[in-house]
Amino acid sequence: MWGRLKAWWKGRQGEGGPSAPPARLGAALTPPYPAAGWWRDDPVEQVHNFRSWVYVAVHAIAQEVARQRPYLYRSTGQAEHEQQPLAHHHPLCRLLERPNPWLTPWELWYLTTVYLELTGNAFWYVAAGADGLPAELWVVPTPWVRILPDRREYVRGYEVAAPGGSPERFAATEIIHLKYPHPLDPHYGLSPLQANALTIDAQTELLKSRYQTFLAGPRPGIILHTEQMLTEQTVLRLEEKLQAKFQGRESWHRPLVLEQGLKASPWTLTPAEMDFVNSARLTRDEILAIYRVPPPIAGLVENMGLGADIWLGARVMFCEGTIQPKLELLGQVLTRELGRRYGPDIVIEFPDCSPRQREQQRSDDERDARLGLRTYNEIRRSRGLQPLADRRFDMPLVPRELQPLPRQPQLLRREPQRRAWRRHRSATPASELRAEPATGLAAAANAEPSANGSIA
Repeated sequence: MWGRLKAWWKGRQGEGGPSAPPARLGAALTPPYPAAGWWRDDPVEQVHNFRSWVYVAVHAIAQEVARQRPYLYRSTGQAEHEQQPLAHHHPLCRLLERPNPWLTPWELWYLTTVYLELTGNAFWYVAAGADGLPAELWVVPTPWVRILPDRREYVRGYEVAAPGGSPERFAATEIIHLKYPHPLDPHYGLSPLQANALTIDAQTELLKSRYQTFLAGPRPGIILHTEQMLTEQTVLRLEEKLQAKFQGRESWHRPLVLEQGLKASPWTLTPAEMDFVNSARLTRDEILAIYRVPPPIAGLVENMGLGADIWLGARVMFCEGTIQPKLELLGQVLTRELGRRYGPDIVIEFPDCSPRQREQQRSDDERDARLGLRTYNEIRRSRGLQPLADRRFDMPLVPRELQPLPRQPQLLRREPQRRAWRRHRSATPASELRAEPATGLAAAANAEPSANGSIA
């Protein structure tokens, strides 16, 4: 149906249907510049925008993500003690620690994050080994990849075309696709750069304008007035003469001598047009806000008097509001696309990277161990450490005030003898008590209990 409507509409236009509206006068005065944001759907141009404040923001995010290390475990339940960390010699652990002979883990996560932030998509090529399990991981540049949709399988495969080479097709299982969800495209992702293309273009044009201003010199343009009729050749000669004499940083201070009948007046821009400083600061703040990067993380500190408090607050905001959501996305996608290849219960997860959370976690671990809420080995497992072999570390520590009092059975059995001896002593005269030796009941009553509770 849609194909018929499209063919009918094209035929109607060819028969003299609705024509394009007449061009406005402003179009004639508009320079032949491309429309703002023309590059938002071109992955190559998106990567080319990795400069200026976009580079600062994306570089800060990618560096922080590259510092994190995934926590790999086998999940047998929802509780923490039901999460069994994978041994360091597990194939998945070795794969993420050494993706391929020419790529370190830091580079793997850094490049993945850069492509996600610039294009909204990142692709990993999974090279299988002889046993069928992944043996190497390679980051494929996003501009090289084209997704091949499928009605039944959702994705039929991927077509990779390196510069200067012929396209090559890969199966859907050979490529891992990480993306930021796009509300209008189920296959490709949407990056912050694409969503704010106009701000990026404004920043680029501001930098170009400032560069051209400094290149031409600080002297503004001038307008020449005359009552005479000037030919086109005369106008060109004057323009070339003025440009040759005054253009550039070295010639702007030279005096201007006019010919007879010519008057000069400066041609300046309005203060709003010349306000490059405030405009540049505004676009800079917009770019940092697009990527949710606090100014101190980007190296901009306005109040140095607060010292470390500014850095700690910025780190908390950056890690909790920017980095952690991205880590959760990476962990969930890799669990589905990579972890499930090693077992249905293998999970790839990134621990909380917030500095505030780490201090709180240490405090909680110390309190739980002191109150006996968790054992030492449970705490070690939650941190990704191997449990200790001693069985005492699998038993909770009971606080001293909650421990039961030691029982003294022999002392309790001799208590009636003590009472009988006291009654006998109170009824006996003092002279007889001095002569009577401390034997029998008296010896038992006056004896001190030993350490094991018995009376010597």
